[in-house]
Amino acid sequence: MWKSEKTSEKPQPLPEDFYQRAQTYLTGLAEASAVSDEHTIQGRLALREKDIAERLLKELKEIRLRKLLTLARNGGDVNLAGLTEEERALVKNLDSSLKSFEEGRNETSFSAPPERVELSVVRFLQDIPEIVGTDLKMYGPYKKEDVGSLPYQNAEALIKQGAAKEIEVRDMHRAAKNDARLHQQ
Repeated sequence: MWKSEKTSEKPQPLPEDFYQRAQTYLTGLAEASAVSDEHTIQGRLALREKDIAERLLKELKEIRLRKLLTLARNGGDVNLAGLTEEERALVKNLDSSLKSFEEGRNETSFSAPPERVELSVVRFLQDIPEIVGTDLKMYGPYKKEDVGSLPYQNAEALIKQGAAKEIEVRDMHRAAKNDARLHQQ
């Protein structure tokens, strides 16, 4: 996939769950290299395979992001069917952001406040690489059992894939105020 992405102008089709599967593969390599003796050939090969796979995945993400940004900036059609769920969310938000920017370019000021993004708190059930949120901010990387806040759509995608579990946060501000009152008494 890395090779075909390097030699083409447009993003090449990827399975929807490509990044999750890649992360599972990297996690397996990390576990294998952790239990291997780095002084043996097998141990050194496991470490080297992990390093190469991480580098290729990082380059693949960067190449695809660059292509998607270029297509969106130039008004090109992006085939959403060949993108991962994270990439589709990025393209949709990028398109609307670029349109908003273009429409507002001739105005003297941008008076509209930024849209508030609803965040979900999740516990990660597996290692997750750095992802681009639907708000175009970078999130992660996360390790298994980490807790973090993500835009609702990104959190839902990870929950559906079994990579995260939502943590319900209720009346957090009220609980904090009650705790403060108890400490004052």
